[in-house]
Amino acid sequence: MEKLQITPKRLAANRKNSIKGGAVLKSRALLEYNTNPPHCKYCSGIIPYEKRKINQFCSQSCAATFNNTGQVRRKNPLNSCQYCGNLCERKYCSVKCSAEHRRKYSLEEVGAIKKTQIRETSANYRAKLRNQTPADADRKAIRSFYENCPKGYEVDHIIPISKGGLHTLENLQYLTISENRRKGNKI
Repeated sequence: MEKLQITPKRLAANRKNSIKGGAVLKSRALLEYNTNPPHCKYCSGIIPYEKRKINQFCSQSCAATFNNTGQVRRKNPLNSCQYCGNLCERKYCSVKCSAEHRRKYSLEEVGAIKKTQIRETSANYRAKLRNQTPADADRKAIRSFYENCPKGYEVDHIIPISKGGLHTLENLQYLTISENRRKGNKI
């Protein structure tokens, strides 16, 4: 088989023709683009020549607007807040409503409960230090006695713990705050 000899003259001619051929193809494509340019699907604007083959939109903004159907994804349906009744996406419309709904007592009641718990705990501690709580004492009854203390009253030991009184239900009474302060540790 004979090899085809490419002379420098022939090589130069091929190069010239390929450049011409590429330019001719490009000019044909440009002529076709100018006679019937592709239009954007959203705004009907002309798509730039460089993007004519790969894009259906003239810009990213048009593509995003066209593809956004207006449906919000992953959004919960509206419910009414379990505490205040306002419309919201979750169980409660705010952290405040959530906290208020979980709270069994008002802030004033919580303060009063804490005071009675502190008083009961400290009285129990003082009695324990002096070994004045008998083993058979009903601790639940004592705790409920403190919890059921009426507003404006305090639990008082009839015979004070400091004078040898026992921390039992029989030794407890309700006194008004002023009477309890006046009595102090007297019998």
